[in-house]
Amino acid sequence: MNFSRRQFVLSSAMVSVAALVNPRNVFLQSAAVQPLFARLDEYIARHMRETGAPGLTLALANRDGLIRVSTYGFADIKAKARVVPETMFEIGSVSKSFVGLVLLQLRDEGKLDLNKPVVEYLPWLKINSTFEPITTHHLLSHTAGLPGAPLLLDALLHELGTAYAPGKRFLYSNTGYNILGFIIEAVDKRPFADAMRARMLTPLGMSASAPIITTDLRGQMAVGYEPLNEGRPFPIGGPLAEAQWIEVDIAAGSVASTPADMAKYMRMLLNRGVLPKGRLLSEESFRLFIKPAINSPYRGEPASYGYGVWVSDIGAHTRLRHTGGMVAFSSSLDVDLTDGVGAFASVNANLRGYRPVAVTKYAIELFNASLAGMPLPDAPPPAPSPDEVKNAADYAGEYTSPDGRKLEFSAEGAKLILNYNGRKFALERVTGDRFIVKHSTFDRFVLGFVRENQQVTHAVHGPDWYAGARYAGPRSFEVRKEWEGFAGHYSNDSPWYGDTRVVLRKGQLYIDGAQALVARGDGKFSVGDPESPDWISFESIIDGRAMIMNYSGIPFRRTFTP
Repeated sequence: MNFSRRQFVLSSAMVSVAALVNPRNVFLQSAAVQPLFARLDEYIARHMRETGAPGLTLALANRDGLIRVSTYGFADIKAKARVVPETMFEIGSVSKSFVGLVLLQLRDEGKLDLNKPVVEYLPWLKINSTFEPITTHHLLSHTAGLPGAPLLLDALLHELGTAYAPGKRFLYSNTGYNILGFIIEAVDKRPFADAMRARMLTPLGMSASAPIITTDLRGQMAVGYEPLNEGRPFPIGGPLAEAQWIEVDIAAGSVASTPADMAKYMRMLLNRGVLPKGRLLSEESFRLFIKPAINSPYRGEPASYGYGVWVSDIGAHTRLRHTGGMVAFSSSLDVDLTDGVGAFASVNANLRGYRPVAVTKYAIELFNASLAGMPLPDAPPPAPSPDEVKNAADYAGEYTSPDGRKLEFSAEGAKLILNYNGRKFALERVTGDRFIVKHSTFDRFVLGFVRENQQVTHAVHGPDWYAGARYAGPRSFEVRKEWEGFAGHYSNDSPWYGDTRVVLRKGQLYIDGAQALVARGDGKFSVGDPESPDWISFESIIDGRAMIMNYSGIPFRRTFTP
C-alpha cells in the first residue's frame, strides 16, 4: 500500500488534535498556555503538510512532569486510524541516553569503571588497533575511532579496526553503542532487555514502554512508512509505502514508547536524575552524563557530545538534545535544563534524513518565551517550494558528455529547468549543488553540479559527467581495469541497509554516484574521508566482477537489476 502527497494533503487538511493534559501541573495555570498550544498545533499541522509526515506524537513536560500530550495525523493510513496518546512509536537513537544512564548506574554501584579497557569486560571482542585501549568512556562519547556505519550486530562478529587514537575525534558510531549493550549484560549479569526494564523503565514508571522492539508490540505501534522507491532519490512529498516490520534488540536504538511515558523520562532529566521517590543515579553521575566530552556540532549548531546526548549552551540555557532514526520512524528530544522544560516528538516515517527537530525546537522557544513573560514567537516561516532555486542562474547553460549527449539547463525566475526531449522539468534541490530530476531517465541518482573556484564547471549523474562552458579539465581518464568489475548494483536483505549502487566516473569509484571511494593500501576503500574507520571491500570476484561489496563487515550482494 502506498499513498501520494495529494492523498495525504487532502486527508491531513482536517488534522485533528488528540490532547491529554495533566491538570495538576502548575504550568497549566498560566494565561499563556492556551495561546501557546494553539500556535504549536497550528504550526505542526502546517509542518506535517510540508514534510508529508503521516502521523506525529508530541510530549511536553517540565519538572512537575507531564504538561501535555498531543497527537496528529494517522497511525495507519490504510485503516484511517488516527494517532492517539496510547500509540507507541520507536524512539530510535534517543535510546542511547537510556544506555548511558544505565552504565552510569553501574558506575555508581562500583561495578563499572568507565576508563577501563572494554575488552576486560568483553574478552571475546576483537579490536585490531595500534592505539591505546578503547574504554566505555570512548564508546559513550563516540570517540573510540570505531566504524560508524554498521548498525546491526554483524560487524561485531568480525575483527574491528580503529582509524585514530581514542578520545581524539568524534565519529557517531552505532557499533560502539551496540558494544555498550553487551557491557551492560556482562556487568549486570542479565539480558540487556531485562536490565533496561529494571533499571530505567520500572523506576520511571514507564509501564507503556518497551526496552526492545518485538512482534508482540506490533498491534500497539503506529504503522511505519518509508519511501516507495527505496534506494532512489526521494523528493519532498514523494509516495510512501508501509515499511517492513522488524524486531530491534540492539542497544544503539531499541526503545519503543508512548508520549506520556517520554514525559516521565524528560521529568527525570529536568530534575537531574531525581525521581518522585529517590534518585535514578547520583548527582555526580548525572554531571558526567551531561558533561561535554568532545566538540560535535548538532545539526549544524555548536554543541558537544556527552554520554548519549548532545549538550549545548543556547542563550545561557543548557540544552540536551538527540534525534532518532529508524527504518520507518523519526524522533527528536529537546530538554532545556535551565528553564526546566522539555519536548519529545516522533513521526511514523523515515523521510530521508528528516527528524522533527523543528517541532521540538519551536515548542521549547514557546515555553521559554512564556516563562519569561515575553510575547510568543512566531512559527518558523513556511518551507520554500521544493523547486525554488534562488541561484538557478549559476547552473544555466549547456553541458556535454564525452560521447556527445547534451543537457540544457535554464533559469526561469527562481526555478532551475532541465530542457529534455522537448519538455521542461523543474529541479528540486536536495542540498547545495545537488538536485532531483523527476524523470525516469534520472530517477536512480541525484544530479550534481561540480564547482571549481566557485564556478560551476560540469554536471554529474551516476556514472555520467557533462562538461560545461567553464570546464577546462581533462576529457579522458585512466581507469583501473579491476575497478570496472566493482561497479554495479548491490543489495542487503536488511531494511536497515537496502540497496546501493557503485559507479565508475572519471576514473573514480563512487557510492550512489555521490560519495567517493578512496583507495587504501590494503585493497580496501575508505568512504569519503581517507581517515574514516569505515571501509568497503569488493569480494568473491567471478569473471572479473565482484559478487559481494563488504561495508565495514556488512555484506551487500550484487544484484543484476539496473
